[in-house]
Amino acid sequence: MGTLYASETVIGMLPRTLIEWLKIDIEPVNTSKKNEEFKNLFPLEKSPAFLGSHGFELTEVMAILYYLVRLKDDAELEKTFYGVTLEERSQVIRILSFTNQEITSSTVALVTATETNANQEEYEDKLSKCLACFAFLKQLLAQHEFLVKDQATVADSYTATICATLSGFALGKDKFDSFTTLNKWLSVVLQHSVLKGNADTAAFLEKTIPLPSAK
Repeated sequence: MGTLYASETVIGMLPRTLIEWLKIDIEPVNTSKKNEEFKNLFPLEKSPAFLGSHGFELTEVMAILYYLVRLKDDAELEKTFYGVTLEERSQVIRILSFTNQEITSSTVALVTATETNANQEEYEDKLSKCLACFAFLKQLLAQHEFLVKDQATVADSYTATICATLSGFALGKDKFDSFTTLNKWLSVVLQHSVLKGNADTAAFLEKTIPLPSAK
């Protein structure tokens, strides 16, 4: 049915595992191993990217996740992954967007601050913004068992892959462990069959990355 070009980075994790879990006849290709092929097809080098057997092209992880679920042509699966009502589906898209933009960018900003030896005030500001994103997720989990409703959606799966991976190299247990409900949610979502074995919380840092001067 096509080819999924996805690197082994966190952004490509869920699309790769999803095609296997859904048993869709799509070939996964690691962009780092076929970089020239990927660049020729997608000059902007946006990963993940999908190329259908009839030339259909798609980039951006949110669009690809939606396409893969719809491609399965299973109404019940779609309701599970994206919700039933307009409000639920809108919230799923909202959280996917929030995760892809706010959580990733704030964590990258924190890492950049340590690598460029920013001053303490700048570092604290980046850390605060990063923690605020996790506080928002905690707020959502105070309303439901999962991020949108009392059943996991694609928003939970994608956000869990991001949280688990970013916490492996930026935010340590000293900060993340204070979000008790978030930790509980993460452990449950990562055990779902679509993700199980793909993210190891045991690899989490003990302490959040500091400024070089604080090491």
